[in-house]
Amino acid sequence: MLEITARTAPLEIDFAPLRDASLAQASEHDLTVLRDDSDGLILETYYGRLGFLACAEGARIEIRAPHPEYLQVLKDSIVAQIAALGPALAERVRWSDAQPQPHLPANVGIMSVISVEPIAGGFLRVSLQGDVSRFTDDAIHFRLGIPPEGREARWPTVAQNGATDWPKGDDRLHLPVYTARAVNAAQGRLCFDLYEHPGGRATRWARNARVGQEVLVTAPGGGGCVVRGDLRGFADETAFPAIARILEANPEATGRITLYTDTAGAAYPLPAHPRLQIDYADADRRGEMAQDAEAAISARQDIFLWFAGEREMAGAVRSAWRAAGRRPKDAYVSAFWQRASS
Repeated sequence: MLEITARTAPLEIDFAPLRDASLAQASEHDLTVLRDDSDGLILETYYGRLGFLACAEGARIEIRAPHPEYLQVLKDSIVAQIAALGPALAERVRWSDAQPQPHLPANVGIMSVISVEPIAGGFLRVSLQGDVSRFTDDAIHFRLGIPPEGREARWPTVAQNGATDWPKGDDRLHLPVYTARAVNAAQGRLCFDLYEHPGGRATRWARNARVGQEVLVTAPGGGGCVVRGDLRGFADETAFPAIARILEANPEATGRITLYTDTAGAAYPLPAHPRLQIDYADADRRGEMAQDAEAAISARQDIFLWFAGEREMAGAVRSAWRAAGRRPKDAYVSAFWQRASS
């Protein structure tokens, strides 16, 4: 249910380019278009509804969401989109529900470290204490906000235009994405498994984390672990915790999942499943993940595609899925990491 609404004051911006940019975003992210004409555009997203309406001054925007966390996600998206058309325009955005003082964004929380323990497969299991009320099987992925080493943590606030004002420069946070492995709502505990990348910033943070140390956690986003139909999955080590959630949440699922890892990674503890076949591909075949997924797409069978790995590979698989005319709701394709720039 979309219970919360926020509106902008009229914006001195041409409606036509705003509409075109929004339609391009809708196409890229497979959003549902509920209305599209010369006077208005309404889009349905995982986080809520976006409305772009023409008015005498130019345009105004209305967003509706089920709770404050998702409303903030939509505001961030809108302000970034307007900034692409003109940075000065984005700075002038004002919302009907604006609060007068700087505050922590609604989709951000500060949690504290309980423990960090090594587990099989080259992972560290991290347990945190705090608010976990939004973590469900439909929202299992979140960002961890890690402060720079040796500096006092600076947390984000909400700017006057409603967007999240992230710390910059030397205070910039590292924001990797992780999967909630286990959540205990009664105890307020979140557990996630972090794959140890040699020299990785998150790995160094986890190895050195102290009990009680604070860390930022964003509210969980879409891309849950519920699948439909005959599953065809492809994943490297970064997605093994998500694969574990899929195995637990879909006892009736059928199909096959291929995991790309070395011998050590294959030791990661995955739950047993009566109907899903788990195959292990050699680590030197990681570079072929995208081609393997594209071959499954080309087979023209009715499948639910689940792909998670490197960013460029995920983009190629997403493009192949669209080019094949497949339905967006029958696939989950996501980038769980990105190669460092050379």
